[in-house]
Amino acid sequence: MTSNSRKGYILLFAILCFAKVNANAQKFLIPRTAMIQRAGSIGYNAFGVGYNLFGNKRGSLDLAWGYVPESKGGRQDIFAAKFAYRPLKIKLNDFGMLYVANPGVFVTHHPGGKFHTTLNKDQYPAGYYWWSSAVRFHISASTELRINTPKSLVRTGVEQMAVYSEFNTNELYAVSWFKNRDHLPFRDIFKLGFGVKAYF
Repeated sequence: MTSNSRKGYILLFAILCFAKVNANAQKFLIPRTAMIQRAGSIGYNAFGVGYNLFGNKRGSLDLAWGYVPESKGGRQDIFAAKFAYRPLKIKLNDFGMLYVANPGVFVTHHPGGKFHTTLNKDQYPAGYYWWSSAVRFHISASTELRINTPKSLVRTGVEQMAVYSEFNTNELYAVSWFKNRDHLPFRDIFKLGFGVKAYF
């Protein structure tokens, strides 16, 4: 085998390996879910896409954009990245599955001039506020009912539909409650959202 032939085979092997990796990467980037959510700290209405995580698909990562309309207290946009894990599954025969208690975490970002990740040092002394007005870190717990779709819908690519509810709170609410336990009811630091998901 000549040196040029050897180089040609090496180049061909490298191209095939890259093509396989690139195909897998492209497949990974294709969303596996689409969601619509009402309330729940990510906007008055929110829309997003999601990805299954882990081999058993018990984990999920959702990327969402939500908004608050002008009529509900002033226009706001909210971007969210949400992770959830579904440890408990109850099979409902051929109807679907119920995921009872799903712990999760998510982060939200409020863009715009009204919100800041850092404070103006000329306006506020160091340590005046410990929190960012633009970024919130949340913990959540959700319940999801996943329904097997009829064959007519499966042909469209939708394998399952789901409805879910989600409670959450964030670090600012938690600290506020801890410092004001005598005056702030624990239930008041939680927000509730409802949503619908399509699984592809």
